[in-house]
Amino acid sequence: MAGGEVAFYIDTYHKDFGRFSQKTGLQANPKNRKEFNQIKAQALDKMRKIERDFIRDPAGVFSRKAMIGDDFIEFAKVRAEKDHHPSYMNALKYLQEFTGGNVSFGTLNSQWLERLKGYLLSADGLSSNTANTYLIFVKGTIRKAYKEGYVLEDFTNKVEGIGKKPIDRHVLTFDELEILSRSKCNNLMVKSAFLFSCFSGLRLSDIELLKWEKIIIENGQYFLKFQQKKTSQFEKMPLCAQSVEILQTVQKLHAEYAPEGDERVFILPDRSRLGVILNEWGYRSGLNWRLHFHASRHTFASMALSSGMAFFTVSKLLGHRDLQTTEIYSHSNQKDQIKAIQGLPMLLPTPLEPQTAALSPLSIVSSRERILPPEPVIAPKAGSIAEALQTKGDKIARCLSLMKNTQGKYEFNGIEYTAQELAMEV
Repeated sequence: MAGGEVAFYIDTYHKDFGRFSQKTGLQANPKNRKEFNQIKAQALDKMRKIERDFIRDPAGVFSRKAMIGDDFIEFAKVRAEKDHHPSYMNALKYLQEFTGGNVSFGTLNSQWLERLKGYLLSADGLSSNTANTYLIFVKGTIRKAYKEGYVLEDFTNKVEGIGKKPIDRHVLTFDELEILSRSKCNNLMVKSAFLFSCFSGLRLSDIELLKWEKIIIENGQYFLKFQQKKTSQFEKMPLCAQSVEILQTVQKLHAEYAPEGDERVFILPDRSRLGVILNEWGYRSGLNWRLHFHASRHTFASMALSSGMAFFTVSKLLGHRDLQTTEIYSHSNQKDQIKAIQGLPMLLPTPLEPQTAALSPLSIVSSRERILPPEPVIAPKAGSIAEALQTKGDKIARCLSLMKNTQGKYEFNGIEYTAQELAMEV
């Protein structure tokens, strides 16, 4: 190449199917012998993989010819739009910026993925946790492409993920929520949407798509019937009295925010403007952290768990696919957990019954007083059962690291035992 590096290609030929050449995406400068040999070894590994497939199914190898030249970005776009994950669409934007808008499957390899990883880590305003989320999306897309035959090798395990950092999840106390509700906000619709999320747990993406037709009443109870954008699951969520009151307020706001009518419940500005409004509102309310919309969802989870709502019920209301996702909110309710655990009833004292189940040596020794009354120490006769018991007891004492006192007995938990007593207990 012009810069003095060597680029590796793999040339494939078959007398019936013809010939085609494909990029490996690997290149190195021969002047750096160590690096050059390492890169060459990787290229040979790729070649041997194709060779194995070639021997088994030459027609299948040649059918990949057209697929390898296809655009990976378009493939990733289809996946992002199909799975409805907002983070996938954001990851796609960074992927497009990194590649310039297109990259063929034949160019993909572990070096390319490492460069993308470095790009994500150096991107302005992107936390390491978010960068890791985007990298996971790209890795998953590459694995999908491999399964469908677009990529010849699944190299994603060669690139380590980005270590996650603990997140300080902002949760509003009820007092802070009260102050927010009474403080001035520059956009009453934004204020209503945030407070509604605090009492319903809806994500911002679901709030934005919510329509009046999804608010239903059954037997006097208000419900929210909708399909979660993130999970694609259909939900029918009961609304609390506070949520219903907020919706009634929003109905009155529609005359100002949607004078020509709108089927959406909440008429919100774009997300960048929404973020500014929330931050100003939070600052005016005395918060020492930047108020963001997702704090409403954290707040709902915390209030629900604090009120004694079952873990599974909170998980269902939040639309989580598993309980582990809900567990991230339980740390803020430790006081309630302590209060609950201390409130468990105690059994009345009852006389202990003889032990019938199998016990470990430690548990048997500790319960000696109710099993075997103390006996005088008797020197055992040679070859007798007593001698065998004493030998056995001494072995048990050594296992438990027990030492004899001045009276020739073993002590455990303040109680004295002869070697025979230990053996008989076990």
